[in-house]
Amino acid sequence: MAKSAKKKGPWRKFFDEWVVTLGLAFAVAFFFRTTIASPRHIPTGSMIPTIKIGEFIFVGMFTYDWHIPFTRKSLVERGQPQHGDIVVFEYPLDPDKDYIKRVIAIPGDTVEVRDKRVILNGKPLELEPVKDQQILRDLEPKYNPELMSLFREKIADSSHYVVHMNDRISRDLEPTTVPPNSFFVMGDNRDDSQDSRYWGMVPREKLLGKAGFIWFSFDINHFPFLRFNRFFTMLR
Repeated sequence: MAKSAKKKGPWRKFFDEWVVTLGLAFAVAFFFRTTIASPRHIPTGSMIPTIKIGEFIFVGMFTYDWHIPFTRKSLVERGQPQHGDIVVFEYPLDPDKDYIKRVIAIPGDTVEVRDKRVILNGKPLELEPVKDQQILRDLEPKYNPELMSLFREKIADSSHYVVHMNDRISRDLEPTTVPPNSFFVMGDNRDDSQDSRYWGMVPREKLLGKAGFIWFSFDINHFPFLRFNRFFTMLR
């Protein structure tokens, strides 16, 4: 006579149904986060108005590299950042912090910043004033839109918003050539951004990925608190 299967005890059943399932789910989620796309919360205003305080974005972790699963180490390089890309990287002075900025200059470029104007390879980037400043309307209390000037800055074949603080002096930079495997980055909020003007270039190995889109936008200071018009905004 065939022996009947041994009945699982309550703890073994709990382990099989919950612990293993949840562990597998966490492993899959962490694999996705480190190799495909990583959700990030933006707590500062250095990328205003492109990314506002309190917004959540997805970062394409495979845009420039295939990462070793469950790590930040690059397995295979897939491509290089281009002018205007918004990148997430390990802060060169503290690898425990991740920063998000825009690539302004790539290896071999000469970059200069003078009187709030970026000069790339000897030519000032085109800077067009924007009359409609609705995108700045919900920045209080951190910022006063009345003291901000909005522009469209053109770099390569793309353009993006930048803001200047009318009551602040800009951080200038003498002509600097970007070395190999390094990138010069700046925040779109030019007068309230700690970036390459202050602490230097971003080494290629510090790059984590390229910002993709805003998937959630929350504003605790203005009713109804959710910026529905910002949901699923592509980042350029």
